[in-house]
Amino acid sequence: MNTPIADFLEDYEKKGMLRLHMPGHNGENPHDITEISGADSLYETDSSRGIIAHSEAIAAKLFGAARTCYSAGGSTLAIQAALAMLKAQGCKTIAAGRCSHRSLVSSAALLGLDIKWLYPQEYPAAAVDCSKQALSGADALFLTNIDYYGGTCRADDPGIPVVVDNAHGSYLRFVNKAAFGREYLHPMEFGYPVISAESAHKTLPALTGAAYLHFSNGTDFTRAKEMTALFGSTSPSYLVMESLDRVNGRLLTDPDSVNRACASVAGLKQRLTALGFTLRKSDPLRVTINARAWGWSGNEFAAFLRAHGAECEMADENYVVLLFSAITTPDDCQRAELSLELIPRRAAQPLVEYPVIRPKQESSIREAVFAKQHSVPLEEANGKVCGGIQVACPPCIPIVMPGERIDGEAVEALKLYGVKSVEVLD
Repeated sequence: MNTPIADFLEDYEKKGMLRLHMPGHNGENPHDITEISGADSLYETDSSRGIIAHSEAIAAKLFGAARTCYSAGGSTLAIQAALAMLKAQGCKTIAAGRCSHRSLVSSAALLGLDIKWLYPQEYPAAAVDCSKQALSGADALFLTNIDYYGGTCRADDPGIPVVVDNAHGSYLRFVNKAAFGREYLHPMEFGYPVISAESAHKTLPALTGAAYLHFSNGTDFTRAKEMTALFGSTSPSYLVMESLDRVNGRLLTDPDSVNRACASVAGLKQRLTALGFTLRKSDPLRVTINARAWGWSGNEFAAFLRAHGAECEMADENYVVLLFSAITTPDDCQRAELSLELIPRRAAQPLVEYPVIRPKQESSIREAVFAKQHSVPLEEANGKVCGGIQVACPPCIPIVMPGERIDGEAVEALKLYGVKSVEVLD
């Protein structure tokens, strides 16, 4: 039985039980249930050893993890739990790439953690210096495995606890590295102890909010469920958990499906290059197009695609990101190609430079987030201390962090991402 959650839900639907329990739709969505008898409980499953525990064990084996916990609250919940576990182990300062997801910053605010920023060469790249010198003074390292453009960050064993934001790379565990890129590793393949937060819903056929928290050998996962329960809803969606369960079944039944999808996308990349498009190097299920080289801004390029029936994952002034999935077919890639062929080529434009800014930290993240603050137009923010988490979404990466002083360079960077107002300290 490879899908214990799905099997239980199907059986419960077939029984036609009178539902004298939540949720209030009374079975109109038959698999959307609560923790009834036999359904297990996400945060207590370690002791109950029920259907959720069984499904998580199947996932752990699939991914090569020592332990896997499900999240119905996305990678955000998984990151919160992972960092809370480090906090409980005495961690005070985390080294992290400046272009980390906002969930790191919000977790730091809630947990009272300090962040030592590691700055990339360009925004919003994940690649940063993870040498021992760069990590000096840090108790743990937070890595982003795949950034929004499809770049990656490699690090040797730093000798301190490592949490990986692998939200975009869950599928990498099943990729033929020789065929599609040896540099794109899954965290369970790093070769040293890591905790990995992964959004199954981004690249695997799972519902929005479906995520994993994987623990490799050599990590302490004894308090994983306890810390997940600190932040997660006490009503986790069984539909989301069922979708994770069904991913297990699909991967066990057809383990090569991911490589077929990667092959389809690789073929698309080759054809687009032959047509003259300039592609940025990216992971196997992503196509990152330099729109400026085609004579358009990324946002204009995306708008053209939208008007012709194709919605992209992300666009900025320079690039358009097309995100495919583990069940992408050759027909999907052909449709994408036909849409792209409609875009007229114009005179190439230079790339807009997104500065990597280094504002001065005036207070801790926690102090700033919980301080009295007010909103001001961006033009009036110069010289003030940032109170909120100022992001462009996607990629949902903070540009100025809480507690940092906003200078002229920061104002210009925020303008580039269309930010109109900011929260500043009183």
